[in-house]
Amino acid sequence: MKKALLAVLVMLGLAAAATAETEIPVSDLQQWTSLEYRSIPANTVAVEGGNLHIAVNKSASPLIYKLDEPLRATSVTVKASWSGKLTIPKNAMQGEAGADDFILKLGIVEIGERTLNWLQRLIAANWIKQLFKLAPKGTGVERINFLSTTQQKNLLGTQRKHSLNDLLFETRITWLEAQGEFEMEYQFEEPVNVLGLWISSDGDDTESSFDLSIERITLNTE
Repeated sequence: MKKALLAVLVMLGLAAAATAETEIPVSDLQQWTSLEYRSIPANTVAVEGGNLHIAVNKSASPLIYKLDEPLRATSVTVKASWSGKLTIPKNAMQGEAGADDFILKLGIVEIGERTLNWLQRLIAANWIKQLFKLAPKGTGVERINFLSTTQQKNLLGTQRKHSLNDLLFETRITWLEAQGEFEMEYQFEEPVNVLGLWISSDGDDTESSFDLSIERITLNTE
């Protein structure tokens, strides 16, 4: 009996050791890098009530978080809320030109072999340079896998490569029927090696204004 109980405890211990939760510090803005796009007004970003708060006013600007070391992630969960209005033009598909705005896109920056050569570093936009800085020496970036909300239910589960850059891949995983609290949860088909996170919350394309408050981001890792 004692041996059987010991075996069960050992198995439970191994299971616990096999997975872990990594909480991303949404209450510490100093650990995030805020970027700006040329000719697009930037969002207003602050920490309010322990949450990461992003005020969008016909604006767009990404936030990047660099992990201390790459992690092998199996899933990710986000708990957040929003208020305001994101207006997608009539007969438009969210994500296409003129309607390429989303309440939240969480980008999973995946490790890879792609790097910038000296000419690319010279001419690349600042956001691309900052992206590749996430990679440790001797490695590169595979892509940013964006996990996205959508205002259009028919887009749930759809995927796309961004027309402007093949580094950007997108999956629509959460339908926001109305403003308020929501949760995003995604299980990767296979564990992915993560360098960092990229948060996009945009209203420039549709001239929309809204507020996003992120309470928690959790990476489940091996």
